[in-house]
Amino acid sequence: MKATESWLADGRLRSRRMGRNLAWIFGFLGLLLIGTMSAQWLFVLEPALREEAGSRAAAMAQAHAQSLEQVLRSRLPPAALERELRTTMGSVLLLADPATRQPFVRRVSLSLDYEFVEAPRGSLDVAMGQEHEEGCFISRVPLYDPKTQLLIGVATFHSNAFFVERLLSALRTKLLWGVGIIIGLTGFAWVQSNRLLKRLGVSEANLRQVFEAAPFPMVLNGKGQSTLRQANRAARAYLELTEDAAGRLSSPIWRQLQSSGLPVEYGAPSETGLQGSDGRQRWALVSTMPVSFSGSPSRLVTMVDISELKAIQDELKLASQTDGLTGLYNRRFLYQHLAKEIELVRRYGHPLSIVLFDLDHFKAINDAFGHRTGDEVLIQFAAVLKSSLREVDVAGRYGGEEFLVVLPNSNGQQALEAAGRIAVALKSVEWEYEGLQVTVSGGVSEYRGETLDAFIDSADKKLYQVKENGRDGILI
Repeated sequence: MKATESWLADGRLRSRRMGRNLAWIFGFLGLLLIGTMSAQWLFVLEPALREEAGSRAAAMAQAHAQSLEQVLRSRLPPAALERELRTTMGSVLLLADPATRQPFVRRVSLSLDYEFVEAPRGSLDVAMGQEHEEGCFISRVPLYDPKTQLLIGVATFHSNAFFVERLLSALRTKLLWGVGIIIGLTGFAWVQSNRLLKRLGVSEANLRQVFEAAPFPMVLNGKGQSTLRQANRAARAYLELTEDAAGRLSSPIWRQLQSSGLPVEYGAPSETGLQGSDGRQRWALVSTMPVSFSGSPSRLVTMVDISELKAIQDELKLASQTDGLTGLYNRRFLYQHLAKEIELVRRYGHPLSIVLFDLDHFKAINDAFGHRTGDEVLIQFAAVLKSSLREVDVAGRYGGEEFLVVLPNSNGQQALEAAGRIAVALKSVEWEYEGLQVTVSGGVSEYRGETLDAFIDSADKKLYQVKENGRDGILI
């Protein structure tokens, strides 16, 4: 009982431990995925998008700077040149997104080197747009004289960062939604897994209860172990199991079962004879099934007691082989047994003889004393045969008042002597019926290589000769 309680407690402990481990695993996986996504955003995606937006702003500034260079190379008077520059810069500032009406460039400033520009110093240093713009992409584009290719100034463009910030904000929102979905899915998976574990725990507990309450013996045996890990109530009673201090189960009957060899293949049960402490023989139909118990290979051994079935089978077998009145073997069995003995003689060459007996004047006994007395005569003669023969000899009722005796390892002379002893023993029987005298005639035959029927016919012919000569005799 201690082993069963420990088994149930271990199962509950393993279920709780597995639930905690799953919570840790799902939490770790969720954090790992969120951390990976966050790192990908912070160190890869957002910097790449900002870099791409800065490159586009620089390319746009370069295109606008070319229009300014064209104005500068026009050689207009300073006043007209300033107006043209302001017009060009204003057109750049007016470029906007139609959907959001956000300008692409918020501020443009121009700084010239008057050593190469024919205008009063500072007269053409123009700045247009909103001042103190933060978060813009600042692109400084050098301006060159188209003829001399000398640096004549620098145009500074403050490109609007609204568009990239809007894109990043949308991506952040989607990323946050993704993180929320991951957290939700992780939590849902953990809840469902925990619920499944609870169901499995209930199923396992039910299975353990079914195992314990099963009406037939069931045991769990670890691979290579002589003792048992678990056994239900039926097995503890059937195998007379005892438990040691470590909770291991064993008994002499279990050791008998192990030594006889448990079935190796699943689905191939075997019949095994076991002897209990009371000395009684019992029979069990034993089957095994490979299972994994606590992570180690084991086998589930089930037993069904078939002692009653075996007894019925033995009775049926005996009934099919014996004569119901005398208890001797019947004619069918005699033929089967004699055929086996003949096969042994042909293989090993030892002698074999038979004696065919016939009770003398048996019909007259039935007529004079009744059939009940005739049955008693048959039963008594069967008792004489049993007491007069060796263990290796086989006697049976051949038919009616005829009896056949098979004598292995006996030649004709030895068979004749045995038949004479039987005839003398029958004459010595004291009958309770006055005037009843019973004698027997017999024919002896030694096997000479003929067929089974010819072998019996030989003994029958000798018996017939004895009857022709007046009965009460044995002839070889």
